[in-house]
Amino acid sequence: MDKFKRRQVLLGGLAASTAATLGTEYIRRERARARQAALETYAAEFYDPQDIILAAVTGDTRMVEEFQAIQASAAFPPPPIPYNRAMSKRLILLSRLATQQYITGRNDPNYDGNLQQLLDYDPSLDQYRLVTTFKGQERQVNDQIEIQVPQEVIDDPTLMNDPTALEDTLAQTEDAIRTGVTAAVKVGRKVDVFYGFLLESDADSILAFRGTQRTAEWLGNIYAIQQDYINPNTGESLGRIHTGFRRIADSIIDPLAVDAVKQINPNKPCYVSGHSLGAALATVLALDIALAVPTLQPNLQVYVYASPRVGNPEFVRSYAQILPNTFRITNLADPIPTMPPTKLRAEFVHVGEEWSFLTQGGDILPNHIVDTYRRAVNAEAESNQRRDFPVSGLA
Repeated sequence: MDKFKRRQVLLGGLAASTAATLGTEYIRRERARARQAALETYAAEFYDPQDIILAAVTGDTRMVEEFQAIQASAAFPPPPIPYNRAMSKRLILLSRLATQQYITGRNDPNYDGNLQQLLDYDPSLDQYRLVTTFKGQERQVNDQIEIQVPQEVIDDPTLMNDPTALEDTLAQTEDAIRTGVTAAVKVGRKVDVFYGFLLESDADSILAFRGTQRTAEWLGNIYAIQQDYINPNTGESLGRIHTGFRRIADSIIDPLAVDAVKQINPNKPCYVSGHSLGAALATVLALDIALAVPTLQPNLQVYVYASPRVGNPEFVRSYAQILPNTFRITNLADPIPTMPPTKLRAEFVHVGEEWSFLTQGGDILPNHIVDTYRRAVNAEAESNQRRDFPVSGLA
């Protein structure tokens, strides 16, 4: 009997507790509904549904206007030295040769970087001597091969996906390897590749950097993370730039551009140039050189082709003060110069006075490749004048 009474008391307490909980939740929900209703009533006094519709319809227009305002805030002033068509033709040829140098070196381990061996080499370049080549490393993955793989590799799938970890694991004793099983794997190795070169003649010097050749480099162009560009002389920030371009310039290219140019005469014009990825590298490295080698800074001129955006408006304004003789040659049908977007995670705008042309090849690569730019520059199709097309959209 006592047990029955105790059970009643317990069940009664549980029911009371549950009722109290449900009651509290009900009160909380009712208060939330009342609060929301009060907010909606208050908002109705200030907002009309037509305002919401109008905001949605005009949102894209406002976004375009915002992008244009960001770009206008970093308008590049006219360079003191005029655009040099003859030099531009030479520089776009050298961009082509930088690409051929990369392809040749990647496929011929005996190639030493000699430009005269390249398909498009022109005798007009005989006046230049090759001061140095810029090299870096990229991972090359071999075809699948069958090897004896240790059992711990089979048990850990992350190692199978990481060639570096796999290479370290395979450096075990013969006995350990024999305990494994046969598997088809891809073994990667790092190979030296060319990124460009430095030339010097009696009249001038030229640094040229190659364009984008690999998928990873394309992704690096798009992935828009920024970091401060720090003036090494003062420690102050000159704005923010694309982290990927900074990383390649710092940790991949050897020798460093600022060390290479110490071998040339600083009293002659020095042109820094590149196409696509090479244009972004040329932009960053030209500023590095200007700050590290002050005697060369007044003679630096930058010509970039098909360049993605490199930094924010503050960076562009700083750049214009240090390297005013900067020119950017763009195919208006090429999407790469619109990357990264003007505003996504951060703001991106272009350096240099724009010289543009229009060649529509019907797809991304035909519109972007260095040969398209070379044909246009050789035909002197580029112009720094405003283009008035039949349908031009927003002013």
